Amino acid sequence: MRITIASFLKGGKTPFAASEEEYIKRLAPHTAVELVALRADRDRRLPDGMTRAAHVIGLDAAGRCFDSEGLAARVGKLMGQGRSRLVFAVGGPEGMPAEVEPQLAERWSLSPLTFSHQLARLLLLEALYRSYDILQGGRRYHK
Repeated sequence: MRITIASFLKGGKTPFAASEEEYIKRLAPHTAVELVALRADRDRRLPDGMTRAAHVIGLDAAGRCFDSEGLAARVGKLMGQGRSRLVFAVGGPEGMPAEVEPQLAERWSLSPLTFSHQLARLLLLEALYRSYDILQGGRRYHK
């Protein structure tokens, strides 16, 4: 499975770039992860090439909330369905562009709290890393 995290950003790199790279490295034995920055002031949709044959998930505070085991089970189910690509859409400072809504297959929430799009991206990477660890037997997982 390949994972793309598309973020609607105003600037270039986030202050969490080093931490993001660490989680991408940790995820590498399980899945390929690509971070894509879309310009919040210009891009209003996810590119068609990115969403073609992908299961697109939008991060939304009102989306479905999981605990760690539940998220791992959902990721495992998507893998079991033969999904070869997951695309996560992270809204920008003004939220998710309305034009992205019809592209979403589902909405997930990392928390009922609101986070900056930069921090949400890092939290998503950590949650995915934890999910893959749980799916592999949870050697590093702790509550």
